[in-house]
Amino acid sequence: MPEDRGTLRQVAWTELFPWLDLLRIFRLAIQARILLLSAAAVLLTFAGWWVAGKVFNGGDSEAPRPLSVAPWGVVVDEPTGDEIRRTPPGFVAPGDMLLRPTSLSSGAENPLVAAWHNLSAPFRQLFAPELSVVGLAYLLVCALWVDLIWSFFGGVITRLAALQYTRSERGSLRGAVRYVTSRYTAYVTAPLFPLFGVLLFVLPVALVGLIGHAGSVGLTTVAILWPLFLVAGLVIVIFLVGLLFGWPLMWPTISAEGTDSFDALSRSYSYVYQRPLHYLWFALVAGFLGALAAIVVHYFAAAVLYLTAWAVSWGAGGAVLGDLSETAPVADQLLTFWAGLVQLITVGFTYAFFLCAATIIYFLLRYEVDGTETDEVFVEEQSEKFGLPPVTTDAAGVAVMADAAAEDEMADNGADVAS
Repeated sequence: MPEDRGTLRQVAWTELFPWLDLLRIFRLAIQARILLLSAAAVLLTFAGWWVAGKVFNGGDSEAPRPLSVAPWGVVVDEPTGDEIRRTPPGFVAPGDMLLRPTSLSSGAENPLVAAWHNLSAPFRQLFAPELSVVGLAYLLVCALWVDLIWSFFGGVITRLAALQYTRSERGSLRGAVRYVTSRYTAYVTAPLFPLFGVLLFVLPVALVGLIGHAGSVGLTTVAILWPLFLVAGLVIVIFLVGLLFGWPLMWPTISAEGTDSFDALSRSYSYVYQRPLHYLWFALVAGFLGALAAIVVHYFAAAVLYLTAWAVSWGAGGAVLGDLSETAPVADQLLTFWAGLVQLITVGFTYAFFLCAATIIYFLLRYEVDGTETDEVFVEEQSEKFGLPPVTTDAAGVAVMADAAAEDEMADNGADVAS
């Protein structure tokens, strides 16, 4: 009896190694609409931080602690808080572009590290020792601004990424905006709930700690109660560690499940604590891919700047290749502006890659923990109305459909009715 032999036609590599889906991050993040959304969010974020810095500085020489480097014009020296003006990162004069075409690529950063660090900066700095009241207020405003801006733009980006990853189709930008707008409160409050939990444990400990001002007896009482403080400290650490590594999963949770902030909080903490090694592996792979992608994007932007200056130099000659700040200040400012736009798009790619990576990592962790397939995503049902056409009566009082009644009336008037 002949043996039945099956022929292996194809290997489902993504079923054997689900983390290979992370290779799709770059394709998602490089889309024009996602890049523009991310760039707009970056611009609004740093604009808000700049305004907050001016308001809380109030003309005093001691500015609040800085957060990061804005895409244009200002570099802040973190130890001193002094502002140092410079040209936008990645911008060089057209002549320098010809001499150093890879100057922009030297500023490439790992998207996962850079985006996580910058977006969480105001929240992390809230726990800095010896923080003044003005500095605390400044950081709270900056943290709230980050949450408000990125809850919307991050929600739209993760929603678009979730739909394309699971359904292999480009979702509607208008539909994604409507989806996020209807759940905007959930996007905003999800990262804030753990901080409220921390506050609930910090306040009682701080109030009891006031006893320490009562001299030796007070300090002895505090020492006796120290084990209770340690329990509170343990709970605070659990809250903060889960938030520190789980907040990138909260927005993808709402975008993928159509759920509320409590479910986003529960799922993110569950995945962080139940599958920490899986999460670490996915983050390492995504970080490696992000480092390669950042180099590609920055070299591509550098090539755009270089070849543009190279082409213009054929006609303009050396007039446009030198330092224009004194000879043609308006032209110099315009060139700075256009080069800054290119730089802003490259910065936007950093955050777009981060959010798309967080979305895919969420689906992979959901599969590992809950067993839910990676192609399942919440899609709102289209509310279409089905029913019978309107009913009316004819000249004889017989009930007929409205269209039929119109045809009978036309026939009575001698008009031809198409069958």
